Amino acid sequence: MVVILFLCMAASNTYIIKRQESQLLAEVSAHTRFELEEAASFLVEPLLKYQFSTVDQFVRTWSESHKDVVSFAATSPTGHLLSSFSRESKSPANQITVSKEISHLGQSLLTLTITKDFTEAENQLLEARNFLFAVSLIIAGILGVMLWSVFRIFALRPLEREIALRRSAENELEAANMYLEDRIGLRTAELQRQNILLEEEIEGRQKLERQLSNEKEQLLVTLRSIGDGVITTDISGRVVLLSKAAEELTGWNQQEARGRSLDEVFHIINEQTGEPCTSPVEKVVATGQIVGLANHTALIDRGGRKRSIADSGAPIRDARSEIIGVVLVFRDITDQVRTEKELLKVKKLESVGVLAGGIAHDFNNILVAILGNINLSLLDTTLDDKTKKFLVAAEKASLRARDLTQQLLTFARGGDPVRVTASLADVVRDSASFVLAGKNVSCRFDIPDDLFSAEIDRGQISQVIQNLVINASHAMPEGGVIRIGCENIEAPDRDISPLLQGSRYVKITMRDSGIGISPQIIDRIFDPYFSTKKEGSGLGLAISHSIISKHGGRIAVQSTPGEGTTFTILLPASPVPGEDAPQEEGVDQALGRRKILVMDDEETVRKVAESMLKKLGHDPVVVDNGAAAVQKYIDARNQGDPFDCVVTDLTIPGGMGGRDACRKILEIDPDARVIVASGYSNDPVMSEHEKFGFSGVLVKPFTLGALEKALASCLK
Repeated sequence: MVVILFLCMAASNTYIIKRQESQLLAEVSAHTRFELEEAASFLVEPLLKYQFSTVDQFVRTWSESHKDVVSFAATSPTGHLLSSFSRESKSPANQITVSKEISHLGQSLLTLTITKDFTEAENQLLEARNFLFAVSLIIAGILGVMLWSVFRIFALRPLEREIALRRSAENELEAANMYLEDRIGLRTAELQRQNILLEEEIEGRQKLERQLSNEKEQLLVTLRSIGDGVITTDISGRVVLLSKAAEELTGWNQQEARGRSLDEVFHIINEQTGEPCTSPVEKVVATGQIVGLANHTALIDRGGRKRSIADSGAPIRDARSEIIGVVLVFRDITDQVRTEKELLKVKKLESVGVLAGGIAHDFNNILVAILGNINLSLLDTTLDDKTKKFLVAAEKASLRARDLTQQLLTFARGGDPVRVTASLADVVRDSASFVLAGKNVSCRFDIPDDLFSAEIDRGQISQVIQNLVINASHAMPEGGVIRIGCENIEAPDRDISPLLQGSRYVKITMRDSGIGISPQIIDRIFDPYFSTKKEGSGLGLAISHSIISKHGGRIAVQSTPGEGTTFTILLPASPVPGEDAPQEEGVDQALGRRKILVMDDEETVRKVAESMLKKLGHDPVVVDNGAAAVQKYIDARNQGDPFDCVVTDLTIPGGMGGRDACRKILEIDPDARVIVASGYSNDPVMSEHEKFGFSGVLVKPFTLGALEKALASCLK
C-alpha cells in the first residue's frame, strides 16, 4: 500500500514538476520578450540618429546587469553585427534564445537576439522535486501507517482531499499565471502606444525643424541677394541681424554687431551740418509708421568713410500687431548724389555757355567794326606817328579782345581748332604778360629767334597759356617768377607721350616755384571739374588738355610738393620752316578788281566789310540775310555780271544763314566761290568748311589783312 501510494505521489509530483518546467520556460520566454520590447523602446531614437555607440553601450550594460544572459547581439538589416555580448555557460542544455526585430514607420532598424540560461530556475525546480519526493516518501510512510490504521474508516477521503488541494493549488497557480500574462499584455500594449506617440512626436518635431531650417535658409539667401542694406533691431534699438550689404556699408559683421546699440553700428549724420541724426528706431517705435530718413543723410562706416544714403524704417509686429522690433532698409546713393550735383553743374555751365556764346558772337561783330576801322585808319598816309602809335595799341588791344571772345566760344561750344600758321613766341609772350598785369608774379622768357612756326588756333593756344600762367601765379601767393621756355624738338621725348607721330615739334616749358601738387592728385588734375581751389571750376586744365590734344600735341606735368610744378607742352611744328604768315598784309593788286557779295545781319559789320573791300580795290554789294544773298546772286548771274566771290555770315537769327545760302548758290552755280565768316570759330562748319561747300573761312573779328588773305586763297 505504501509503495503504491509513494508511486502515485511520485507520479503526481513528476506531473506537477513537468508542468512547472513548461510554465517556467513560457515565463522565461515571455519575460525575455518583454525585456526586448523595453530595450527596443530605448534604442529607436539612437538608431534614428545613427548613434551606434549608444546601442553598443546599452547592449553591454544591460547584459552585464543580468547574470542569466549568456549572449546578447544587435544586428543591422543587412546582417552587419553592430554589438554583441557573451559569457561562458556551464549548462548549454538549460538555455533559451529569443529574437526581436525593431522597426520604425515600417522600416527595419535592428534585430536583437538574446540567449538566457535558466539553470538556476531549473535547480530550484529540481530542489522542489527532490523535496516533494522526500516529502512524498515521508508522507507515504506516514499515510501508509495512518491508512493502515484508518483505511477502513477513511479510505477514500484523504485521497479526495489531496486531489482537491492539488487542484486548488493548480488553479491558483494558473490564475496567477493568467494575471501575470494579462499584466504583461497590458504593459506591452501601453508601451506600444507610448512608442507610437513618441514616434509621432519625433516626426512632427523633425518636420517643424526642417520647415524652420528652410525658412531660415530662404531668409538668409534673400537678405544676401538684396542689394540694399538691411538691419533689424529689437524694440530697444539693439542690433539683431545684418544683411551682407549692410555689413559692407557699415563695416560691421553680423557677429560683432549683434546686441550692440544701433547708433554704434548705424552711425548717421547730417551731411550739411555734421550733427548726428535722430535714431530711426525711436521714430518708428513712437509713430508705429514707416519712417524715411531726411535729405542729406550720411552714413559713417566703421573705418570713418562717409557715404550718402537713403533709407526707411518700418515696425516689426507680432501676431497681436504689437511692435517687437524695427527693420531698416538703406542704400548707398553717393554716386547718385554726385551725379545729380554734376548734372546740376553741367546745366549751369550750359546756361553760362549759351550766355557766353551769345555775348561772344555779338562782341565779335562789334570788334569787326572796331578792328576794321582801325585797320582802315592805319592806311591813312596823313596820320602822324603819334596817332599811328595810338591806333596800333588800340589794334593790339582789339586783337586781345578777339582772343578773349575765342576763349568764351571755346568754353561755350568746344569744337575743333581753326588753325593758321603763327609764331608761338608771340602767342606765348602776349598771353602770359596779359594775365599777369598788376600781379606780384612776373615771367622770364627763354625763346630762341629761330623757333619753329606752328599750325595753331591762336585764341585756343592763348587760352592754354593763360590758364597755366594763372594756375602758376595762384601757386605762388607770396609772389615769384614763372620761367617760360620754348625750343625746337626734332625727335621728341617718347616719355612725354608715346603717341606722338611727327618729327618736328615746338616744346613749351612753364616752371613755377610754388606749393606744388600732391602725388595723390596729380593724375587727376586734367579731369573735368577737378579743382583744389574753392573758387575754381575745374575746367581750366581740362579745356587746356582738350585743346592741345586737338592740335595733335601733348601736355604733361611734373611736380614736387613744396618746390614747384613744371608743365610741358609739345605742339607739331609747321612742315616748312619760316612760313609764318603776318597778321597784316598790304593790298594785293594781283587779284585785280573783283565783284564781292557780302551777307551779314549786323549793319556795322556790313559797313566795315564794304569799306575794307573798297580799300582793297573791289566792288562790294552788301545784304542782311541769306535769302537776299541768293536772290542777288541770281539777278547778277542773269544780268551777265556775276559775283566773283560771296562772303556770308554763318548764323542769321530768324533768317536763312550762310550754310543754307551756300547750298542754294551752289545749286545755281556749282563753280561759285563762297567764304564762310563767323565768330563761332569752333563750329564744325568753320573747322571743316570744305565738307559744307565753302571755299574759304574768315574768323570774326577779322582784319583787313585776314580778309585779303581769305579772298586771295579763294580766288586764285
